[in-house]
Amino acid sequence: MRSMPELSKPSRRRHTLIRKVGARMCSPSPPATPDFKGAAQEQGTANIEAARAQGKLNNPNVYSPYGSQTVSYDGDQPTITQSFSPEQQAIYDQGNATKLQLSQLSGQGAQALQGVVGKQVDFGGAPAAPGDYSSMRNQTIDAMMARPKEDYARATDQAQSDLVAAGIRPGTKAYDDKMNLLQRGLNDAGTQAAVNSGVLTSQAYQMDMDRRKQAITEQLAQRQVPLNEITALMSGSQVSNPFSTPGFAQNAQVGAAPVFAAQQATSQWDRDNNNADRAAMAGLQTGMFQLGAAGISAMGGGGGGGKGGTTNNYY
Repeated sequence: MRSMPELSKPSRRRHTLIRKVGARMCSPSPPATPDFKGAAQEQGTANIEAARAQGKLNNPNVYSPYGSQTVSYDGDQPTITQSFSPEQQAIYDQGNATKLQLSQLSGQGAQALQGVVGKQVDFGGAPAAPGDYSSMRNQTIDAMMARPKEDYARATDQAQSDLVAAGIRPGTKAYDDKMNLLQRGLNDAGTQAAVNSGVLTSQAYQMDMDRRKQAITEQLAQRQVPLNEITALMSGSQVSNPFSTPGFAQNAQVGAAPVFAAQQATSQWDRDNNNADRAAMAGLQTGMFQLGAAGISAMGGGGGGGKGGTTNNYY
């Protein structure tokens, strides 16, 4: 049996590389299937715990000079208990007692209004509304024109006598001019009387209207004053609850742990690593096949150089 001839140094390196590559020929196993259902359940549990923590942070126990506010829990059901300080409790009790008394007084006032409320308001006792003032206007004009008319008549007689004595007869221009001058004076007095009568009539109208308004206001006051008193009694002030606006911020936010997102990220990481390993193995196999082909080609071409011309193939 012939012994295998000793390989050359380059051949030994090739054989060693082939053995190492062969050991890694198996493809990497894919990552396990992610448990998304379990991750979602864990995420729901984390959300519930975050909500519980947030509720407790936003409902602290409060202690102040006004009293205290404590929070207790029966499972997830909170109970808030508020207690006044002794001084605030006394103020609260006194305020309620006062409000009760005012409410009783308002009840008495309501009974007194039974004969008032619901009845039609009658303004018959008030002065009549202003009416027609033409008669008053005419009387004013007549009164204001009495003296100007008397003066006009006297002045006309005197002018006629003076003109005739001077030889100026009726129908002449000088005579007519004198008479027209006297007539214009009477007309101006009539115009002024009409203006003044309008002013006096307006004043009379306004005075009558004011008297009617005053009378109606007094009648309405008799009806409204009891109603206003009842309203004031029923809106009696009461001590305010100091806990209605607590002195702390109720906006604390607690974020749940991102369990589901972490599971997704881990699954993506495993897939990326597996894909990278597969790509590396594919490249390694390609290189190995190229290297093996080159080695086989080199070994086949150099085997004929032995003694006696015999070709020996070793595998």
